[in-house]
Amino acid sequence: MDTLDMLIVNGTIVTDKESFPGTIGIKDGRIAAVCGPGVYPEALETVDVRGNYILPGAIDPHVHFQDPGFTEREDFKHGTMAAAAGGMTCVLSHPLDNPPTTTFENLKVKEDAYEGKAFVDYGIHIGATSDNLEVLGALWNETGATSVKMFMCFSVKEFPFVEDEAMLKALKIVAENNAVAIIHAENDGILSMMTKEMHEAGRKDGVAYNLSHPAEAEIEAIKRALYFLEITGATGVILHVSTAQGLELIHAAKEKGVKVYAESAPHLFQFTVDDMVEKGPYLKFSPVMHDKENQKKMWELIQKGYVDYIGSDHSPYTKEEKQVGEDDIWKAPNGIPGIETSLAVFLNGVNEGKLTLNQVAKMTSKNTARIYGLSPDKGTITPGTDADFTIVDMNLKKSIKSEELKSKCKWSPYEGVELKGWPVMTIVRGKVVYDHGKIAGEAGYGKYVQRKK
Repeated sequence: MDTLDMLIVNGTIVTDKESFPGTIGIKDGRIAAVCGPGVYPEALETVDVRGNYILPGAIDPHVHFQDPGFTEREDFKHGTMAAAAGGMTCVLSHPLDNPPTTTFENLKVKEDAYEGKAFVDYGIHIGATSDNLEVLGALWNETGATSVKMFMCFSVKEFPFVEDEAMLKALKIVAENNAVAIIHAENDGILSMMTKEMHEAGRKDGVAYNLSHPAEAEIEAIKRALYFLEITGATGVILHVSTAQGLELIHAAKEKGVKVYAESAPHLFQFTVDDMVEKGPYLKFSPVMHDKENQKKMWELIQKGYVDYIGSDHSPYTKEEKQVGEDDIWKAPNGIPGIETSLAVFLNGVNEGKLTLNQVAKMTSKNTARIYGLSPDKGTITPGTDADFTIVDMNLKKSIKSEELKSKCKWSPYEGVELKGWPVMTIVRGKVVYDHGKIAGEAGYGKYVQRKK
């Protein structure tokens, strides 16, 4: 064997199926060897991760870096620094920027805005609206986009949601072109009705916002989305599922042969509606958290494999933008930062016996890479694949401090929350980009990755 570039030694290797002590050899940015413990091929550099676990590089496929268009909130450089600090080796950017990623021209604007700034690898999702259906097939086929996003309810004015007719047309295009749809499933009519009721009642508190997004709004939209996926034959992902019933519906549809996957988000497993009393606008996002009983059931279903993967839905706003909602929740924008804390929520869950590290590896890497066309380069610890690793210390316990976060917005709804189990090192294609609290990589190292065709 030729001299390797790097050896990772004395760690426990974690895959989706097993965990075992071993050594990993890296050459030219790829995994060259996976050896048993005590086997040390010659290498230029040795990284000793004694006592820690080596997971396949985590992938966050649900990020809004607000770049281009809203870089006072976040930008691509800070967003990918935050990703590295959160143990993420690759991120997939959603299309809700300004301009939105719904045309060839807008995609080029985004690609140019990202070039030379990334600390981790990245891909780009495109979007479907009623206005771009004529170019949607070509936009998928002629680019390396990783999915086609659509909303079933109002989101932002730059990215209008699809009503039923446009959604069906979009999903037919998705099916015809072997694409993947990713769907924000909430019933717009129910949201509008409940929001009006809260306004008429004079409610301005945080809980009122959650009441305006009842579980029924998500459940009805999921049922409709599943039916549309079934009759069109399209492949789809239901994003950030917030209800246990929603996860059960998706699982049942999958058992019936519908080509569908379930994403969920870390904040839905950390917070409940009760936290809106204290945190209000700083936990304003959608779909919302529900009660403790729903959250308990969600943890049970994640253990049963009903969640295919985790997406942070990282969508920062400035603290000043959020503060205006302290007295009137309706004035605050909708979204929270979360990419740096996402993995830790589930590592903490492992320590609490709610799931296994193998399940974490499956939901944060293997499944994500497979669904979004990044396999075989990413998602597994296998010779020949990208040398992407997330090194975690399962005994590290710390409270979140906003000033220590890499994200540009410098605040977090997790402020003061103590979690046990944290990523301590992030390795992207054989290069350490984050090391025990410090960014070790350089802007521009991250590579633009496109789906395998």
